[in-house]
Amino acid sequence: MTMRRHLAMVSGAVVALSFGIAAPAVAEPAQITDLGPLPGAVEAVATGINDSGVAVGWSAKSGGPTRAVRWNGDGTVAALPGLPTGTSSNASAINNSGVAVGQSDAGDAGTHAVRWNADGTVVDLGSLPGSTYSDANGVNNSGVVVGSAYVGTEFVKHAVRWNSDGTSTDLGVPAGYESSVANAIGDDGTIVGEAVDHDYNHWHAIRWNTDGTVSDLGTAPGAVWSWARAINADGTIVGNSQTAARKNQATRWNPDGTVAVLPTLSGGDNSGANGINHSGVVVGFSNAAGAPSHAVRWNVDGTVTDLGVLPGGGDTDAEGIAPDGTIAGSSHAAVDGRLHAVRWG
Repeated sequence: MTMRRHLAMVSGAVVALSFGIAAPAVAEPAQITDLGPLPGAVEAVATGINDSGVAVGWSAKSGGPTRAVRWNGDGTVAALPGLPTGTSSNASAINNSGVAVGQSDAGDAGTHAVRWNADGTVVDLGSLPGSTYSDANGVNNSGVVVGSAYVGTEFVKHAVRWNSDGTSTDLGVPAGYESSVANAIGDDGTIVGEAVDHDYNHWHAIRWNTDGTVSDLGTAPGAVWSWARAINADGTIVGNSQTAARKNQATRWNPDGTVAVLPTLSGGDNSGANGINHSGVVVGFSNAAGAPSHAVRWNVDGTVTDLGVLPGGGDTDAEGIAPDGTIAGSSHAAVDGRLHAVRWG
């Protein structure tokens, strides 16, 4: 694994900026496959994918609760069990061993972060002391899980790390912020997410470094808020920044500390990055002029590719990408207008 330079704890933003991103380019979209919901369900979304092409997410009946699901490499779908006293669940991420994470309703106990082992059994990860709510958003290949939990009040969250033995660590919040959320963790233990101030007026992407320091990653140039969604093996982080006009900008934080805005589709003004693979290929969404958002892939050279939609469908979103370029996400279908889990590849 490539070692990378950690930034010390800072109160401001990473100062070096990069604008070396190529202009939008048109390329052939990847083939899109409707993964389908669970039997009897009408909606589904894929939120994560591992190196074997196994995807996870959720599926739901009309008006019913969501259920965590796993789509195998051959496209077959299976429900992941929720906690015994719960009625709803969803899966957020999966590692290369087939361990998935997410959250499940726990009945009177609240909503808890959970881990599904490779055999499909579910483990309640619990929450922080005194809290009845937690969620798990990411897991690395060592089985370390990250997410968040309420602390004392339903308005304050702290980022949380659950070690492979199930013990939890409150990651706290950086100075000047009140709440934090962890979204992803690299195999070296570096964690990324975001933090917000007391009035919810100041969101910034955050990195928790392996040496215990915390870095405020700042925003894209001209933006005022930012969120970090994913990190790859060399420490490249992706997410989005937002301007005061509420326009999202897909953002990449490079290991050398530079920040780059990724291009939109032609004439677009709204985009976000959700996932990145080991090669540095990024996926997310972008609109084009006068058009709804489409799932897109940003290639290593910075060019952007529209991944297309289900036949006759509307907007799409790409959530995760495997090393071979297989992508998981969702698309509104023409037949019913509902969200369908899809795979591009």
